[in-house]
Amino acid sequence: MLKCSKCGCNLEEKDALVHKDQEGKENIICHNCFKEATGVDYETFAFRKENAKQTFFAVLFCLAATIYAFVENGPMYGGLGIVLTILVYIFASKAK
Repeated sequence: MLKCSKCGCNLEEKDALVHKDQEGKENIICHNCFKEATGVDYETFAFRKENAKQTFFAVLFCLAATIYAFVENGPMYGGLGIVLTILVYIFASKAK
C-alpha cells in the first residue's frame, strides 16, 4: 500500500500515479488529486494521450504513402495524398 503525497489516502500500487515535480522529486498522487490539479480525470487524460499517439502514427504513415505516390506516380497523386493526409489529421484529432 502506498500513500498519496497530497491527501494522504491509501492506494494500491496499480492505482498510484507518480508525479515528478520541477525539482526532480517524485510524488505519489491519487486519481482525485490528479483531477484537482489538472481539471481532467485520469481516464480521459490517458485516452487523449493514446489518441494523440495514434493520430501521430496515422499522419506519419499517410505522409510516407504520399511521398511514395509522388515519386512513383507523379505530382497529381502526391497532391491527392497531401489532401488525404490533412483529412486524416482533421478527423483523427477531433476530441469527443
